Amino acid sequence: MKKMAIILVLFCSLSLPLVVLAENSQSMTAAGTVATVSAQNKAREVDLTVPKEEGDRLTLLMKSQKVTGWWVTNSLKLAIRKAVSEGVSPNTLVLLFLFPLVAALVAFSRQVVGVNGFGMIIPALLSVAFVSTGGVVGLVLLSFVMLSAIFGRMAIRKIKIPYLPKLAVLIWLISISVLGLLIMSPTIGLERLMSVGIFPIMIFVLLAETFIEAQITRSVATSMGMTLETIILAFIAYKVMSSSWIQNQVLLQPELSVVLILVLDLLIGKYKGLRFSEVWRFRKLLSK
Repeated sequence: MKKMAIILVLFCSLSLPLVVLAENSQSMTAAGTVATVSAQNKAREVDLTVPKEEGDRLTLLMKSQKVTGWWVTNSLKLAIRKAVSEGVSPNTLVLLFLFPLVAALVAFSRQVVGVNGFGMIIPALLSVAFVSTGGVVGLVLLSFVMLSAIFGRMAIRKIKIPYLPKLAVLIWLISISVLGLLIMSPTIGLERLMSVGIFPIMIFVLLAETFIEAQITRSVATSMGMTLETIILAFIAYKVMSSSWIQNQVLLQPELSVVLILVLDLLIGKYKGLRFSEVWRFRKLLSK
């Protein structure tokens, strides 16, 4: 438990200065309160989970593509344009296209690479949370939540109550800790945390709960390894979802995107060879 806490403290200490440096560089170029807010808004990563955040760019992108007539190969394009014209956010549509791609990425990492993360849903949801918060801010907040969960579990370990009430107390401690961090964020130079919504925080708490449950059924080293693999996989998926080029392709070629993702899933399912991690593990035996 102490080793695990030390590792997470180091992880948090490495990611925290990145956000502090980013905030300091923004404040140096600002003059007054209005200029500071403007600079922060420009520097902040685009949140694809907010319907109005990126909608104008995606709408203009669709208008730049000429779609005439109706055919099987453009039926989904026409349906998307009709939905957007009636008020559906293009951001939501892009996320719906990208989420199966993230699921395929998780399946590939498990089936072919051999990454042992926390299932399918948690890495996928965690990647969406990173899209909402931004990569560096999300890592800082996630590190803080994980540290709160570890030290909170150590604090209530001797309380003689059933598992679920004890878990409720732990979530209470995590919530109070995150509340304190958000209140103190302007003072400690982490203004970007002020704009974080409740949705990514709940996902981070969900990962912390899964991490605590893994410690009960597995060793500390195994649960720690699974947690780090899940975070790394989710961060890679976040980079994929944040790519403007990928967003453009799934929106401009939705029919092709849907078919290719399905084909990719089937190909991953057909793979019967050794996982990459197994090849590396038994490399000496295979070289003979």
